[in-house]
Amino acid sequence: MKKKYMIAGTVLLFVSIILFENVYEDQISEWFQQTETYEEETLAAEEVSSIVTQAEEDDSLSFADHELFIGLTDEEIKNEFGEPTRIDLSAYGYDWWIYPFSNNSYMQLGIEKGEVVTAFLTGNIRGESLSLGQTYDEINELLKFKEKVDVISSDGGMYQFELTNEDLKMRPLGQIEDVWVQFYFDTHTDELSSIRILEKDVLIKQRPYSVSYRGAPPERPTFSEDQWARIEEGNAKQIFDFTNIIRTRHGLEPFEWEEDVSRVAYLHSRDMSENEYFSHTSPTYGEVSDRFDRGGVPFMLAGENIAAKYVDGLASVEGWLNSEGHRVNLLHKEFTHLGVGVFKEHYTQNFLTPWQL
Repeated sequence: MKKKYMIAGTVLLFVSIILFENVYEDQISEWFQQTETYEEETLAAEEVSSIVTQAEEDDSLSFADHELFIGLTDEEIKNEFGEPTRIDLSAYGYDWWIYPFSNNSYMQLGIEKGEVVTAFLTGNIRGESLSLGQTYDEINELLKFKEKVDVISSDGGMYQFELTNEDLKMRPLGQIEDVWVQFYFDTHTDELSSIRILEKDVLIKQRPYSVSYRGAPPERPTFSEDQWARIEEGNAKQIFDFTNIIRTRHGLEPFEWEEDVSRVAYLHSRDMSENEYFSHTSPTYGEVSDRFDRGGVPFMLAGENIAAKYVDGLASVEGWLNSEGHRVNLLHKEFTHLGVGVFKEHYTQNFLTPWQL
């Protein structure tokens, strides 16, 4: 008897389930669709983190031995390369150690708390070329340069850099192992001009591209007037050094440093910064020729490049190299002397051909 009741109960339950599915079919589908939507929304909320993690897991590229600098101690650097030619203060908390190896190879190492946190390299690196290649296409084939790049700072901050089309052509960003690399290309030849290797926190501190982020951005260090003067002087010398590397690369004679012209250039950079304009024509002091005359600098031929808001002088030179008019001045055969003046984030090059005595 009990067995019959159990069988009957099972049949009734089965029939009830079928009727329920038929009657509420639309509602059931809606419930399950809501579950899928909820999962998709959860994935979307984690998208930035997931993208970064995936990039790190899939990235099989690595530096060759001659390209390893980040994390080396200052003692290891001195043991390998000797004392730097000079040490310049940067605007980002590290000191630049300057190593001009030759007329076409040049290195700056950013040292903070006794370790290398960034490096700027052009020419041969420890006597060898960059292992990823020397042309845009070669390097892009390996790294697949992206318009949007996600970076997570050491304290968990999330940042997304957005590169313009110009950025992608001139200074794309890529990740190799656990560090970041800016590749500066000469867009007139599509060849690599220089590279800048950075720890992620240095990249975030510099913010060389448009960026969006969660939380507060990292604070940049503050400086006294004397410290700013050191930073500006260092930037001016770096612009001069790197400009001569580029001229040698193109088979031209290097410039001679002209102190009086540097003073003219510095005053123009300061005038632009303090009076909030950006032009070769000063509302107060006039054209380039007027400023040369005011500075007591006679000339047969003169020229000028200006830039603003670059992360440093090195970046401004790469910008000039890829701008037609500025490039003409950098590579002008007739110019023989150069003066450079930097004030905060304003950069001026004044070119000179003096009268022959």
